[in-house]
Amino acid sequence: MPRQPPWHLFKYFGVPMPLRLKTLFLLGLSLSLMACGFHLRGQGPSAQLLFKTVQVSGTGATAQELRKALVLQPSVQLVDKQAEATINITQEGSDKQILSVNSQGQVVQYRVFYRVHFDALANGDVLLPDTTISLMRTLQWDENVLLSNENEEGKLVTEMQRDAAQQIIRRVNAAARKTPAMSKAASAAYTAETAK
Repeated sequence: MPRQPPWHLFKYFGVPMPLRLKTLFLLGLSLSLMACGFHLRGQGPSAQLLFKTVQVSGTGATAQELRKALVLQPSVQLVDKQAEATINITQEGSDKQILSVNSQGQVVQYRVFYRVHFDALANGDVLLPDTTISLMRTLQWDENVLLSNENEEGKLVTEMQRDAAQQIIRRVNAAARKTPAMSKAASAAYTAETAK
């Protein structure tokens, strides 16, 4: 009969050795990602708006997500008038197209689209003229669970609205960095962020 491995020798404080090694590996991987400057989407210097006061106009869901994202930024204040930057969400909406069907002719996949039109002003000057952000996701569809399908579609649209809000911030920042006055502020903000 073959001998069983002495697993009891690999236990330390009641945790099996393989689990402890996995934990140490994941911790080391996390530290190396932080050291190389990796940031999750929606974090890091490019996600921090360069303006101190911002006005967001629009009543749709993307405008609301943009306001939520800006409220979380400690150096940005949302105002109703006399803002350094004004972001106007002029139009937004979603639609879907059939992507594939099964042998019975039933839809099994949709492609969901979300589009946002916006413009941005900086101190009264046009920073970004009418700009469009188009996002796309694939939705698995099952005719037998329509309620679940609708819930999944709603989640995808909400995810795209959040993504659109972050893309608006990045595009406004990129346009602001191209203006001479804001490029100095951007470099100072980036230096302060990387010094932390």
